[in-house]
Amino acid sequence: MIEMCVQRRVNVFFSLCLFAWLPSFSIGQMVDDAAPKDEILIQVRPRSEWRDGYRRLAQPGETGVLNTLQRTRMTWTHRDEKWEVRLGFQDVRTFGDPSGNASGYGNVAATESWGAWKPSANTRITAGRQHIAFDNERIVGAINWSQYGRFLDGLRVDQESAWGKSTAALTWDAPADLTRLMLYHVWVSETHRLSALYFGQFNSVTPDASVSTAGFTWTASPASRFSWLLEGYAQQFDAATPPAFMGVAEFRFQQPDGIRWLLGVDWLENDDRGKAFSPFLGTNHRHYGWMDHFYVGAPANGMTNAHVQSKIPLKLADLSAHLDLRYHRFYQSDAQTFLANEWDAVFVLKPQSYIQLSFGWSVMQSSDAMYAFQSRTVADSPWQHWGWVQMNFQPKILLR
Repeated sequence: MIEMCVQRRVNVFFSLCLFAWLPSFSIGQMVDDAAPKDEILIQVRPRSEWRDGYRRLAQPGETGVLNTLQRTRMTWTHRDEKWEVRLGFQDVRTFGDPSGNASGYGNVAATESWGAWKPSANTRITAGRQHIAFDNERIVGAINWSQYGRFLDGLRVDQESAWGKSTAALTWDAPADLTRLMLYHVWVSETHRLSALYFGQFNSVTPDASVSTAGFTWTASPASRFSWLLEGYAQQFDAATPPAFMGVAEFRFQQPDGIRWLLGVDWLENDDRGKAFSPFLGTNHRHYGWMDHFYVGAPANGMTNAHVQSKIPLKLADLSAHLDLRYHRFYQSDAQTFLANEWDAVFVLKPQSYIQLSFGWSVMQSSDAMYAFQSRTVADSPWQHWGWVQMNFQPKILLR
């Protein structure tokens, strides 16, 4: 208990010192943004989903489920030269639920509720419930694809300089007894983008559950139509256990007609040495298949994910549209034990800049090893399905 208290005090002291230190390096000229501005962002996002093996492999005798949810958000932002305030609320409900304030219905909660002080053009200090995401959200993300999203309560300092942008964030998760410390820096040139992230997750009740994650993301574009992304992270659970690792390699190419291709592989080490790598706050739906069988709905213990993606722009009269096609081939982290194939397809149509219609379908062909991986009973058919239709209305109203 004494060691736990000492560790927490050291973490908090270090964080507060960092918050006090970062603003002292402010440089540059003030931005001419003195006129106050107010805007309101409204979002109405209903979505119907057909779930037949979504998140967990379907069991013998189970039938698919059709479910419709709606997310309704309203976010107000006020900003001037020195200050910015945001207040947002959302309601997520199943279609058909009664409205009003009856028990269990009409639950409205704050999504974003923060205030920010900008002492100079290069320094920003934010306190309150906020959206925190870094890079491609593989380690820290906001999972905005889900109806509920993720928002964190805490303090954040952003500092820009000639060497890039630095961020320090300290957040609290009282229900899970977690304190999180995030230190992030990104540097960008014409053809390269390099970032480093430290993510410490400290459990105040069970110190053995604390874990530190650190690594880098490097994106390079040596040619106009070709680029690559490399990522490497290590995760340390305790001094007695060797760290677990994650590695990512992606290669991207754009054809002259605008069709974009991505070829990549993700590797997350399993726990054959005691622990498994886990992207605790990652937006895993984006990276590991839209059927969410890895690190979202079902227990995951490392994996190898070879994937191909093609994004095809479409011209339908005067409407903006595109088709997103993806294929995943999943193995256990040994890259030898085959788990499943997954095919994802999404058609997106934008009649207006603030209106988007999406139609998606995913199919997974699972193996017996996949059933054993999830401790599920092998079904008569290896095929799992997930289909969805979503409408997103998101106008922005500028008040002044």
